[in-house]
Amino acid sequence: MVSQFREDAGRTRGIHNRFQSVIIVGSVATSAIATASVSFSQARWATVAASAAVGLAAGFTGYFKYHERSFNSQQTADAIEREYEAVELRVGKYAKLNDAEAYTLFAECVERLRDEQNKRQQQLDQPAEVKREE
Repeated sequence: MVSQFREDAGRTRGIHNRFQSVIIVGSVATSAIATASVSFSQARWATVAASAAVGLAAGFTGYFKYHERSFNSQQTADAIEREYEAVELRVGKYAKLNDAEAYTLFAECVERLRDEQNKRQQQLDQPAEVKREE
């Protein structure tokens, strides 16, 4: 489960980083191409294409919230791993429990963390208007 959340975090972080790269490089390139189009009229279409790429990348990044999704998945993976280490070492809330009690509590904690993760992901899927009404 931890590796699944980490894999998801890495995948969405990669998507986010690629879109951010398009936005950064495309913004600089658009300015440079627009300046060049003063002397070379053929560059005008390149300016339009670069600008469109930047706009699309920014739109996808804002709409799908890849950074937030990655952060949420990584946070959940880390929390589950901390719980696993605590139950294995019998520290914290697991210190005075027998095996059955400890693993039952661990399973409940993991399910709570997964539920919180699902709720955070669902919030990201909600349109902005719906979030304000809650």
